[in-house]
Amino acid sequence: MAHIFRFFLPPDVATASAAQVTLAAVDAKRLHKVLRLEVGEVVEVADGTGRVFMATVEDSKGGKLLLGKESAPQPELAPIRVLLAQSGPRADDAVEKLVELGVSVIGPLLAVGRRREARTDRWERIAAAAAAQAKLPKIPAILAPVALTDALHAGAVLLSHEEADSALDTALTGAGLPVTLLIGPEAGFAVTELALARAAGVPIVSLGPTILRTETAAVVAAAVVLDRIGQS
Repeated sequence: MAHIFRFFLPPDVATASAAQVTLAAVDAKRLHKVLRLEVGEVVEVADGTGRVFMATVEDSKGGKLLLGKESAPQPELAPIRVLLAQSGPRADDAVEKLVELGVSVIGPLLAVGRRREARTDRWERIAAAAAAQAKLPKIPAILAPVALTDALHAGAVLLSHEEADSALDTALTGAGLPVTLLIGPEAGFAVTELALARAAGVPIVSLGPTILRTETAAVVAAAVVLDRIGQS
């Protein structure tokens, strides 16, 4: 069976069976120039709220599609939030892989060791493309930058190789859902930040004896949480 590609519609586009819809310009270009789909070929269309429709191409160059039958409801995104105190290409890679895993929320974490501002507009584009590739029902939310003090709440788990108090499995037993994973910058969290976490009752965990890059730690931690909550 041939692979069926998925596209997300622009916000506020009305969806119903037999309706004609138009993709955003970037997706229309991908459909026509990259995938070279022709009139009559079948794709999937998601409206961003969780509804997914089969659709046929009516105008490849213009990105016009005719919606068909609505697909059966799909599972919700995983109740996992990942906040990254990292930016640049490595953070971009982490965002892409986290979306593919199906986490529900991703955002920049404002920590002492952060070296530059996060390009959340770029993260939104990466998230949209990765969600379509992974055939998610929704695009994970990309947050505005979050201060560490605002992230130290119930369900938060902070990752630190040097100052861990427990293993991730132990922390998850009392974290509840959603889980918020706090991933530090390349140099790690500052001593004062770790003290704030402990004062707030947020567990500080390690992923093992080796030191992982921040983007690796984010993906590994999210994958472990997915497995532990039964959504892997």
